[in-house]
Amino acid sequence: MKKLLLTISVFLLSAMPVLAEGAAAPAGGKKGGLSPLILIGGIFVIMYFLMIRPQQKKQKEKTAMLNSVEEGDKIITIGGIYGEVKQVKDNSVRVQIDDHTRVELAKSSISTITQKANAPAKVEAK
Repeated sequence: MKKLLLTISVFLLSAMPVLAEGAAAPAGGKKGGLSPLILIGGIFVIMYFLMIRPQQKKQKEKTAMLNSVEEGDKIITIGGIYGEVKQVKDNSVRVQIDDHTRVELAKSSISTITQKANAPAKVEAK
């Protein structure tokens, strides 16, 4: 996706002088400076919808997921550690990794919730 955006941006930036020359000489002979501004504005609109907006949406989903963490959830941390949440605090969680091993982690270090506490376990079909 980033390669496509980069290719489009390079194409538009390299074509801007050609587009500006063709649009800068209207029939009346006056030079207009509005066309390059419209082109640059279009580039920013495209960048917003291809880069900024999806990133904001992903951040909102991550925040909602972290706020929904509760005791009994099975999680995977950013470091790849599997565990079960035993206690939830404001900015951290206490996770049981093994029978006698519990660690306290920042909520932001949770990558995914693999199973919610109140959800039934998945049964594999044979």
